[in-house]
Amino acid sequence: MFKSLVTSLSRSRSRSKTPGSASFVRQLAEMTALLLTSKLGPGNYHKYRLWQKTIPWFDKRGYWHDQKYYDFLNRVNPYSYRIMARNKVLAKALMRFYKIPDAEYLAYLSGHGGISAAGANMASTADLEALLKQKSSISRLCFKPVEGSGGEGFSAVEVIRGEQLLLRSLRGGATHSVSDFIALELDACRASDYIVEEYLEQHSSLAAFNPSSLNTLRVWVGKSRSGQIQIIGMYLRVGRAGSLVDNRLAGGFCVKVDPDTFTTLVAVPQDGAGDPFTHHPDSNAELLEKKLPFRSEVVSLSEHVMRILPSTQFVGLDVAFTRDRPVIIEFNLAPSPTGACVLGKSHEALLGWIERDESGPSVN
Repeated sequence: MFKSLVTSLSRSRSRSKTPGSASFVRQLAEMTALLLTSKLGPGNYHKYRLWQKTIPWFDKRGYWHDQKYYDFLNRVNPYSYRIMARNKVLAKALMRFYKIPDAEYLAYLSGHGGISAAGANMASTADLEALLKQKSSISRLCFKPVEGSGGEGFSAVEVIRGEQLLLRSLRGGATHSVSDFIALELDACRASDYIVEEYLEQHSSLAAFNPSSLNTLRVWVGKSRSGQIQIIGMYLRVGRAGSLVDNRLAGGFCVKVDPDTFTTLVAVPQDGAGDPFTHHPDSNAELLEKKLPFRSEVVSLSEHVMRILPSTQFVGLDVAFTRDRPVIIEFNLAPSPTGACVLGKSHEALLGWIERDESGPSVN
């Protein structure tokens, strides 16, 4: 707590010297008032970039501390249902049942024996090799831990077909036989079971942001108690050079997207310490005013997923774009509250309507 306070005061002092920031004294006063009135601590004050002079005081009071946010989630998305989204087998089964477009599911791997999508036994590396030989058109695969988040444990490989079937890591380039890959990269499935999917080839407009990572659109969708569904906001998640994933824990960042024009607006680092930027920090690729494809399909797909999720009033969808269509990568029933920082509105403004059973916010 003391270390966090010292860090926040240091950030406030530095911030007060930059254009568009409140004075150091004003920041101290606001942090104190927010702590006393809404229990929003100094760390959250900076996480949500509330030092900006352009944010009205009323709006600053609408940001929630983490406990208030998760209390909200417990009311609108009961925990007994949230576990469904964390288990990729259950999530995959739900999407398959409702014919939600997603990455092609190939197999379930487990140290206790697995099964292919077609129902074939998957108890050995020879079984996986046989499956890959049968699926001769597949050139890339990904392996995802059944439980987990943030890209932890994720692996992606290129399938090299010759006299011996080999798997080459897309992250480091190491090449292994199938048996060695499972033993070395997946730890022989001792720590986790995995689902195996075809690795998606993303649309060129998304690859332009960063070609090594699958860059996805995070869509916040809400549903009132009376059943009204509305897109709350959306932002693009972009990975760093060489990374396979786009999430913040792997160094990724977010770009707000205008839901009406489907164009990128502003790139914001999620840690709250940096400034908005216009180009990719590694490649210098232009990030702003880029139009994304499939707007109407994304809106329709997002509303459909919200409609079929049981006992759920708020979801964060991760949508990837292939050459032909948008597909759902994951649905998050406890999306990070820092999405409010990227969307530039308070939690109260973005989410409060769900429980009040009112119309949703303007998403611009």
